[in-house]
Order: sequence, then structure tokens, then C-alpha cells
Amino acid sequence: MENEKHAQSGIDHVEVSHTMAEDARLATEAEHQMTALQAVKKYYKAILWSMVVSLTVIMDGYDGALLGSLSAFPSFRSQFGTYINAKSGYQLDAHWQLALGCSSPLGNIVGIYLGAYTVDRLGYKKSVLVWLTWLSGCIFISFFATKISIIFAGEVLCGISWGVFACLAPPYAAELCPVVLRGLVEIWVVMCWGIGQLLSYSVLLTLNHRTDQWGWRIPFAVQWVWPAIIVPLILFAPESPWWLVRHGKPEEAEKVVRQLISGQADEDEVRRTVALMQETNRLEMNMHEGVGYLDCFRGNNLWRTEIACVAWASQLWCGFVISSYSTYFFELAGLASQDAYKMSVGLGGLHLLFNFISISTVANVGRRRLYLFGLPFMSLMMFLLGFLALAPETPAVGYASSAIFLIWNCGYQLSVGPAAYIIVSEVSSTRLRAKTVSLARNAYNLSLLINYFVGPYILNPSNGNWKGKTGFLTGGIIVILWIWAFLRLPETKGRTFEELDILFSKKDLKTRDFKKYKMEEHDLHDAKVGGLS
Repeated sequence: MENEKHAQSGIDHVEVSHTMAEDARLATEAEHQMTALQAVKKYYKAILWSMVVSLTVIMDGYDGALLGSLSAFPSFRSQFGTYINAKSGYQLDAHWQLALGCSSPLGNIVGIYLGAYTVDRLGYKKSVLVWLTWLSGCIFISFFATKISIIFAGEVLCGISWGVFACLAPPYAAELCPVVLRGLVEIWVVMCWGIGQLLSYSVLLTLNHRTDQWGWRIPFAVQWVWPAIIVPLILFAPESPWWLVRHGKPEEAEKVVRQLISGQADEDEVRRTVALMQETNRLEMNMHEGVGYLDCFRGNNLWRTEIACVAWASQLWCGFVISSYSTYFFELAGLASQDAYKMSVGLGGLHLLFNFISISTVANVGRRRLYLFGLPFMSLMMFLLGFLALAPETPAVGYASSAIFLIWNCGYQLSVGPAAYIIVSEVSSTRLRAKTVSLARNAYNLSLLINYFVGPYILNPSNGNWKGKTGFLTGGIIVILWIWAFLRLPETKGRTFEELDILFSKKDLKTRDFKKYKMEEHDLHDAKVGGLS
């Protein structure tokens, strides 16, 4: 009798597994058949909630532009700088210029690992609320600072929150929306970063004429606006259904999916959508997919981690030094302080405009191709910048150098800028997503630290004084990035997370063959068997 019960239980389990696998297959087919317009109409609530969470990235973009521009801000330099001569006026000491540039990335490094920990345990929604509260308190330190060392400490602590938000927003957006919308919502993440930059440049331009302490204190105070706006909205945001599935809560995941679908949700569709999540999670578990940081460096996850890290870090290396100190670079090129900030505002405006244009390119062009065509263009612009710097310094040369950098930025916003966020959000396995994204973001932050560390010594008139000649170095770095992309970056566009697990498990599949590979019914079985062997 007991044996009969066990046998019946086994049969029931097999039937449930078979039904779930069939539901997952139907959900995959439905995702591939769905057009972008259909997805927008059906999942507009998912788009809106992903946009709300991505608003946190505005603060990261704002602070990054603020720290990179303070070295060119008159009231800040006069209070914390050293007088050089009549031409250069007050300048921040290179070591403090370096320290301020490194402050937020240092906090980011800590925050990213804390963010991965809190997301894994608390979920996306609670993590945002916790770290927005932390940020609101830390802003007081920078705002009331009387010494540059206190500003440094405040920015390190604020940077912890920005590190959390930077590695939280992209995966949340990717997990909330269907495949066809992933590129769209990740572009919004990039746009939020651009909005933050534009706001920072606009605030600094408005206050550029002030010579008192409020000229630099007010930009720090503006940061309190965002928690006040975002917290009330986050209280009503849904948790990621993928996170709920990973934590054994499929019923709650179905409830969230039901809420995200506009109109009357089809119960079969809801069940199939969650079944695909469960099957993907089970596939990764069958492939001995752990959930620790070391698992990011085991098996095919090592390649996936490499792609995420290099893709995100490349955003900085393809604009090495110059993009991190854009306003300061405009001044060194020969523009007056006021004109340099106007140029930076224009830079922020172009950022948003070309991010908007990139919606079309991302929808129609693969991630790999964006890298392979975008990087050569940016390399050419950097080499032109270097050759132009060999000419005698004149106002015309200064404006020409600034214009070339703006053109470089347009190419960046159409290619590597949005593509990196999309790649990072979709290339990792679902069980390791938070940790892979955190490692990738810290690859970005380490690159940013190198930028901030080397930048003052390369650009500062009292040190390297390279100015536009830096373009030769940056152009060469971009060539190396192109070689890596050609050899190591596969195409991930249009693939579900389950399909990507299968493709990465195929050891004999070449990088350039990802795009044209057609999935067969036996592929899922082979991946499971390969993971268990």
C-alpha cells in the first residue's frame, strides 16, 4: 500500500513537471510572437513601474556630473583651492581633485555588494526603500561640510546608496518586462542617468556666477528632492515576479504578473508566464547553478561574468579621462568657465536626444553589432581630438575640440551607452543576476577610480597637461575593446533567459553563431542532462 502511494506521488510529480514544461514552452512561443507595440499595450504598467524604480539612477548621474564639475566651479575652487597664477586662478590640489572623484565610486563598491545582499534577502522594493532612507541622511554631511575632507566622507557614504541603485534598476526593469521590451526599459535607465547629468550641469550653470558658499552648497541640497518624490511611488511598486519564484513564492508571482497585465488577465497566460520562470530557475538548479559569488566564476558563468564586466567597464574606457572630466576638459580646451558649463548642458541635452533616437537602433540592431560599429566611430573621433590638440591653442581649436567630443558622445549614446546596460541585465543567469550585476558594476567603478586617479595628473596644467592629446591614448584603448567584442561578445537580442542558459551551456557554439542558432526541442533536455552529468 505504501509503495502504491509513493508510485502515485511520483506519477503526479512527473505529470506536474510535464505540464509546467509545456506551459513554459507556450510562454516562450508567445514572447517571441509578441510585437513591441502589442507588448507596450499589454504591459504598460510593467513599463511604468520599471521607470519609477529607474528614477533612482538620476541621482547617480547627478552626483557623478557634480563631482566631475566641481573642479571647474569658481565658488568651490575659491573656497577649497590654491591660487596658481593670474591665468589659472584658483585650482584644487590634484590630490583633492582625485579624492573627490574617487569618493562616490569608493562608496559604490561597498554599496554594490550590500545591494546584492539586500536584494537577495529583502527583494527589490524593500531594498530601494532602505537605501533611499540611508541616502537622505548622508546628504546632510556634504551639505553642511566646512572642510573638503568632510565632503569627501559624505560622498563616500552617499555613494553606497548610488551603488545599490546602479545594480538594482537594470535587472528589476529586465525582470518586470517581456523580452521584446527589455531594450526599451534599459534605454530609460540610461536616459535617467543622462537626466541626472543634465540637471547637474543646469544647476551648476545657474549658480556659476555666485562666489559665496551657497554657490556650491545648493547643488548638494538639490539631492534631497529625489527621495521625496521616489519613496511614495515605491510604496505601491510590485516586487519582481522572478525574485518571488526564486524564493519559492509562485502564487505571489502569479498575482504580480496578473497586476502587470492591462485589462482582464488571461489565467492560462499568467500560469504559463510564471511556469517559464519556474522552468528557467529549475534548469539553472539542475545545471548545479549556485547562488554565491564564486559561482559567477564557475563553468559557463565565467564567460557570462566576463561579458557583463567588460561591457559595463567599456563605457568608461571608450571615453578614458576625457568623459569623466568633460567640463574641466572644455575649459582646458580654451573655453571660458561660463561657456564650458553651457557646453556641458548641451552635452546633457544631446545625451537625452540620442538616447531617445537609440530606441529605434536598439529595437532593430543587435547588441553585438552596436558594439562592433559604435566602437570604431568613437575611436576615430578620439584620434581626431588628439591630432587637433597638436595645433596651436586658439579659441577656434578649443571649440573644434569641444565639437568633436560632442560628436563622440552622440556615437556613444547610440551604441555602447544603451547596449552595455541591456547586455548586463540579460547576460547573467537569473539565480546569479544580482551578484553578476554587482560584479559588473564594480568593474565599472574600478575603471572609474582609475579614470579619476589618472585624470588630474594627465589633464591638470600643473601636471601632465596632455589636454586633447589624451585622445590618442583613448583611441587606442577603444581598438582593444573592439577586438574583445569581436571575439567574445555574443548576440543576446530576442532571447528569453531560458534560451540564453541553453546557448551558454553549449561549449561548441561560437560567439558569432549565437544570433543564427535555432532552438530545438531537444536543446532543453540536453542542457539539463549536461548540467547533471
